Amino acid sequence: MNPRATLALFLITLLAVGGLFYLRKILPDTREAAEQRRYALVFDQEDIEEIDIVRGSETVSLRREGDGWRMIAPLEDRASPEAIDRLLSAARFLDVRDRRSSPDESAVAEAGLASPRLRIDLRGDETHRFEIGGNGALPEEIFARTSGSDDILRVSDTIVELATATPDSFRDPRLTSAVADDIEKFTVRRADGEMTLRRERGRWIIDKPVTAAADGRAVRAFLEPLLGLRIVKFQAAAPEAAGLPGQTATISMTPLGGGEALNVEVMRGADENAETVVARFAPRGGLLEVDAMAKQVFDISPEALRDRSLGYVEPDAVDRITVESGGRSLNLQREGESWIDRASSRKFDTAQVEGLINLFNEARATSFQPGLTAENAGLAPPSQKLVFSAWLSENTAEDAAGGHSIAGVELGGAAGNDVYARASGTEEIVILPPDLARAMDNFWNGDQAAP
Repeated sequence: MNPRATLALFLITLLAVGGLFYLRKILPDTREAAEQRRYALVFDQEDIEEIDIVRGSETVSLRREGDGWRMIAPLEDRASPEAIDRLLSAARFLDVRDRRSSPDESAVAEAGLASPRLRIDLRGDETHRFEIGGNGALPEEIFARTSGSDDILRVSDTIVELATATPDSFRDPRLTSAVADDIEKFTVRRADGEMTLRRERGRWIIDKPVTAAADGRAVRAFLEPLLGLRIVKFQAAAPEAAGLPGQTATISMTPLGGGEALNVEVMRGADENAETVVARFAPRGGLLEVDAMAKQVFDISPEALRDRSLGYVEPDAVDRITVESGGRSLNLQREGESWIDRASSRKFDTAQVEGLINLFNEARATSFQPGLTAENAGLAPPSQKLVFSAWLSENTAEDAAGGHSIAGVELGGAAGNDVYARASGTEEIVILPPDLARAMDNFWNGDQAAP
């Protein structure tokens, strides 16, 4: 190649590389400069660790704490992340509508910035100060000034309402920041007695006033609204009726792994239809007015939290199913993609068998019958019986080989439109909807069997 052409190509390449380097260096600066001209403040909201709002003789001080925020002045409390996000967003995206550069002292005084009525300090890697002066000539506009610049800015007054809100508006309106999965034990104390539940190996157990398995979904549905109760008003007064018997209830919740218990006392007033009640919760300042959802501590019962299921069967784990109804019996075994009763050589479609398993898994007791005997419930003997078993081969250890019951149910006499029942291996009698009993009867209908 011609040496002159090679040199020219080298110079062109060098210029191109230099140009790209220059553009990469200058463009961010240009964008940042444009943003600084457009907005009063330019910062990353995630970098802000401290906020001070100085308004006359009062200062609201907020500090980032872990994943949340905390107010440290004029009082100490957990801060509302939503309120702080709104404030930071308003400060970050405050459009500059007009800018007066190099103002004299009279212009500063006229704008109300000689002694600003409001000052917001945002601190992180850098400190940003925003001073607010008087109102502009146009509606909903104010004069402002930022640290590092003498320019007088004319901006929207939207941030004023946020920054001058009461201290309570910066407090987190949720009673706690915990969720049901953070609690390992709780006790409800009322005039009519106590109820205690605890978590054991990931499952909830009722300890008082009965010993029984609890439904995790029901427990969560009870705890979540209480932990997240909305505080309507801080510094509430106890209702006069709170001194009467039965008008107060307490729930004490122990955090997972231990720690200080969360004790919430709920007080009912004379108006049963009131939309709020008073609660005492020391970590949030004592007496608070909260949503009437708190009244559920007066109404919750062990029965409402009990596990109403008969058990759970994984379809793939079942090898044999015994279905007894009206003196008839079927012993179903897997055979390829279907099930067969060896005694009658009848085959049953997998979809029908899986439907029976699903009905069993989804069955829920409508009520418990602790005072009823098996004879009175038609369970001695039962009129219907369903047993799901796993069958371990001869290659398994001798003491484990053979059939092993997974779950099952016995069904007895009619209870209105429902039936009496008890889960296999238990003595407690419950009432079930009739769906499972009807499905078991259907196994003797000829149109249900596979050819």
